[in-house]
Amino acid sequence: MNTLDIGGIALNLQGPEHWLAPLNTAWAEWQSSIAGLQVQLLPDATLPAPGGAYFEARPRFVEGVCYLEIAGFAGKIAPKDGIATLRAHPAATGGDLVYFIRTAFALAAFEQGALLVHGAGIVHHEEAFILYGLSGSGKSTAAALSTGKPVLNDDLLLVRPAARGWEVLATPFGRRRSPQVTAAPLRALLRLIQAPNDALETISSAQALAELVANSPVINADVDRAAQLFERWQGILAAIPAYRLHFRKANTFWEVIDAHFG
Repeated sequence: MNTLDIGGIALNLQGPEHWLAPLNTAWAEWQSSIAGLQVQLLPDATLPAPGGAYFEARPRFVEGVCYLEIAGFAGKIAPKDGIATLRAHPAATGGDLVYFIRTAFALAAFEQGALLVHGAGIVHHEEAFILYGLSGSGKSTAAALSTGKPVLNDDLLLVRPAARGWEVLATPFGRRRSPQVTAAPLRALLRLIQAPNDALETISSAQALAELVANSPVINADVDRAAQLFERWQGILAAIPAYRLHFRKANTFWEVIDAHFG
């Protein structure tokens, strides 16, 4: 059995070796033997050949069960039953499998009180700042500009409760990451806005809540989990400040952050 373990939230992966071996290599530091959500990856040549990338499929929920279906793929994730199954045409790529695993992880994390968040996690003075926003907002750009600072991930992060406040953990779901640091306490949530000048803008908790829910992949597509998702973010915002960060393409935005947070 192959296990992906991120902060104690585990997925036990089962499938053909030619599918699992590359994932095991890429995710070697996240391997463990703890029990978790059972994820079955099943080649199925009876399915039509994929007509596009699997990430084009949008999650569909029925009574808490997530369905991810598109030509060449039939995925079902039932976190309360502890199982997720993907039937995929043999032509499925590694990226297709990762998309399904990532979706299953988002649901498993939410069931355990944590959240998968679209954001760049950058460690500054041993604390994590989440620079968040939808695609095109500048997450990868901000991570690349933050020279000398550990990057937990430039796209997807795990946020979970900690002994004091909240903690941000690295995930393998992204392009840029600094392997020497895997976790840090959460200091602030910063909504990225590309601009000609660097500045922090105060926003209301209602504005922050709406933007953070929009950056909570998978879970925000399920109306039955909406109330719990809002409640979880409200709990985080009660302890963690949120701002809009206007930044230009230079690392000087950290000077603005330091001037505010010290």
